Amino acid sequence: MVFNVYCDESRHTSDPSDRFAVIGAICCPREKKHELVRAIHELKARYRAQGEIGWSRVSPNKLDFYLAIQKLFLEAPELSFRCILVDRTTLDHEKFSNGDAELGFYKLYYQLLVHWLEPGETYFLYLDWQRNSDKGRFATLREVLARKLRGRARIECLEPVESHTQPLGQLADLLIGAVGYQWNDRNASKAKLVFCEQLAQGLGQQSLKFYTGPAEPKFNIFKWVGAK
Repeated sequence: MVFNVYCDESRHTSDPSDRFAVIGAICCPREKKHELVRAIHELKARYRAQGEIGWSRVSPNKLDFYLAIQKLFLEAPELSFRCILVDRTTLDHEKFSNGDAELGFYKLYYQLLVHWLEPGETYFLYLDWQRNSDKGRFATLREVLARKLRGRARIECLEPVESHTQPLGQLADLLIGAVGYQWNDRNASKAKLVFCEQLAQGLGQQSLKFYTGPAEPKFNIFKWVGAK
């Protein structure tokens, strides 16, 4: 099969009081993309939701809409989510990335993807665009992944995209934000807490502060442990 993967991240350069950063992605069969995007647009029309979908936009007056989006994700067998949870206190860019935090960040992207892409499948990988000091970061990540997965999974493309053009990338942002919110013990927003609680219940969990084995198919939280 051929899959689209939409990647995003949360809290890797934000408030230093947030211990955990989250890098994650939504995956769906490429042939199902338009059907899923149409379903998202239908929900936006029904709830009169304007603009992008995203964790920062979850609020009391939009909660019903976001719970509907959550329900869409939970009930769509075509959609799967994986994230890598990073304890920022364990990162040592000086030791492992020659002091280059940006390089360290893309090494984490590599860890997210290399253990997720299935043998025999083809992937189109879309990463949320961001300005890098090294303009070759995306090309290098593609090259390193392709080399590691040669003879197994095929990477048809890996390219940056603008998040406002990708509703499924926005869905990734929403789920990543929820995981980061609970793992960092945030509680300022009642609407966001309700979203997290409902999502956890839908996944059969007490909260989103859990992690899974590598084979968990629907909602996979990979707790990354840095090298010593």
